[in-house]
Order: sequence, then C-alpha cells, then structure tokens
Amino acid sequence: MRPKPLSRRRVRPGLLLRRQPRLRWALAAVAALGTTTAVASVVERAERAQEAWGPGRPAVIITRDLAPGDRLDVSNTDVVQTPRALIPPGAPSALPPNARVRGRVYRGEVLLAAHLAPAAATALSARMSPGTRAVAIPAEPSTTPALRIGDRVDVLVALAPEAAGPGPLGFAVAPAAMVVDVSDTAITVAVAAALAPRIAVALGQGAVTLALVAP
Repeated sequence: MRPKPLSRRRVRPGLLLRRQPRLRWALAAVAALGTTTAVASVVERAERAQEAWGPGRPAVIITRDLAPGDRLDVSNTDVVQTPRALIPPGAPSALPPNARVRGRVYRGEVLLAAHLAPAAATALSARMSPGTRAVAIPAEPSTTPALRIGDRVDVLVALAPEAAGPGPLGFAVAPAAMVVDVSDTAITVAVAAALAPRIAVALGQGAVTLALVAP
C-alpha cells in the first residue's frame, strides 16, 4: 500500500496573527513608522516650498469672468492665502467695499488696484477712461450693428452734399470709441471731451451712425 501523502493545512493570515501577537505588534509598528515617515515627508516638502516662495499673504482672486462696470462681491471673488512671489505689486489683501472693475478681468486673476474703478463710481462711469464723456447715439435697427459693452466703434458723421461743400461727405468724428452702455433705443459711447460737442452738433442734424471696429 502507498503511504498517504501528508496533508497541508492552509493557515489564514488573520489566524496566524492572532496566534503570534509579537508578529502582530511588529507589523503594526512598521505601519506606524511608514505613516510617520510619509507625514514627515509631506511636512518637509511644504516647508521647503514655503522657504522657496516666501511667506504668504491674503490676495483677492477673481472666480468668474467680469465685464467693465461689474461690482465685486463674494459671488465673484475669493480671498486666498497666496505666496508673496506670486502676487503682483498693487494687489489689495482684502475686497474693497462697493468696488467695481473698470475693464475686463478674467477668472483666476489676482485683483490689482489698476482693475478698480474710482470709489463711488456707477456701472456706467466705471467703464469710462479719465477725461472722456459719455454720449448717447440713437439706435436705428436698420443701420446700427449689434453691439455690446466693451466694443469699439467709429462714430461717423454723414453730411448732405450742400453741407459738405468741397469736403468729404462723411468722416469719423470719434474713431474707436468704447461702447459703455447698450439699450433698445440708444448706444452710449465714451469719447474725448473735445469731441462731445461736435457729436452733439451732428446729432442735431440727424447725421450720426456707428460702425463696429474689428478687434
């Protein structure tokens, strides 16, 4: 008769650990040491990064794209602790009260003093450059192009032949003027102060139209 083969009993790891408390404690110590080492490594990397970038300070970060004249509030900004090396000069550390932006600002940008309109500015005046005047041009569905705030337009004056004389029948009285407001009845543009009276005279003659300038 052939001798019976020796049976091999499979020992489950959990059972082995329960029967060998020293082994269980040794594995626990190794795991704890690994966790401690990993945490220490993360802390060390964070400390090295802080040394490289320098101490941080609060900065106002734009969280969604803003158009000229938009008001700044908690819905479109966030104050974030930021390394000083990443903060441009002139960046406020807190959100100014009742502030508006004077131009387009995009998501992810750090808010700068240069982005801010003068204090107490309205949505319309915040879009205007210093020294300009806002002039409303009647919107004519058949001749006024579809415009939006921030577009640039030429303010054109068309003259009757008898009024033009030997001169041109039309000319741009205010080239590349910025559109600062749009309504169903009028397009408001910001023009140099010296040009506002000329546009007013042309409007009195009913001879003003707008032409969109390509970006």
